[in-house]
Amino acid sequence: MIRQLGCPTLFLTLSAAETKWADLIVILTQVLENKVITVEEAENMSYEKKCDLIKQDPVTCVRYFEHRLKCLWEILSASCGPFRYYELEDKYVRIEFQIRGSPHIHALIWLKNAPKYDKNNPESIEKCIEFIDKLISVSSKPTEFSEELINLQRHKHSHTCKKHVKDGIKCRFGIPYFPMRKTMILEPLSADEKLTKKEREEISKNRQNVIKELDEISKDADNSLTFEEFLKHVNMNEEEYIKMIRAELKKAKVFLKRAPNEIRINAYNPQIMSLHRPNMDIQFILDPYACLKYCVEYINKSENGMSKLLREYEKH
Repeated sequence: MIRQLGCPTLFLTLSAAETKWADLIVILTQVLENKVITVEEAENMSYEKKCDLIKQDPVTCVRYFEHRLKCLWEILSASCGPFRYYELEDKYVRIEFQIRGSPHIHALIWLKNAPKYDKNNPESIEKCIEFIDKLISVSSKPTEFSEELINLQRHKHSHTCKKHVKDGIKCRFGIPYFPMRKTMILEPLSADEKLTKKEREEISKNRQNVIKELDEISKDADNSLTFEEFLKHVNMNEEEYIKMIRAELKKAKVFLKRAPNEIRINAYNPQIMSLHRPNMDIQFILDPYACLKYCVEYINKSENGMSKLLREYEKH
């Protein structure tokens, strides 16, 4: 598809949110208990009861998820949908079932007339950033949707995200994210910007300090630090901060505008999230082949997940 259509525009991940979908709970209650309830009653049902209904009928849940996705794709294809002036040209969708039996999708999306990234063209970079800011957000401020939905986007570390590295344990998603004053597309340091040993040591020291500060900040979602105040906390100016980030990059990467209290929030599109009401992720694609490599590896990955019960058993 990349050969025919070129670089995909967006990489979209959508999870299922069965307990949040009142219509599904209404259907499950009718199917399993032969009882008709209202949407309001479904919304007020206890979490435990909802989970029990969902566990009893996974087939209906999956069929509902499929129907919901079909409706969502129709909305995404509409001229008044979330992508607005960018027509949905094509898509590649991969559906995966998690250990708990819940489906989620990964999709490559091609949008007509969307900007393409060219690191040697300042106008291209500017258009890409403008496009990203239109469609992707990490804002922690509830506007058209509730605080509850935004909280779905807040990452909580678990055994599935932890990976062992030389310096200890890190989140494989790179969370907490770096705060940014504005959205930027950063490239690795060029050959002309080669660092001296002293500079590398200084950057390494600064990075450790920043990560330590981010870990502290991430524990308080209600902190009111501004980006400028954050820089003062880590004793750096913005130029030094950006250079520190670029020093670790291997390829170009998008860094979204992000306040210090948004460093654990995954990227989302406000309209898609309010329509589908799941945990989601959305990324602008810079490198089609890096994205393709990720997709192929993901499709071919082994199912090596382990339930809580099995992990407990393994300890004994």
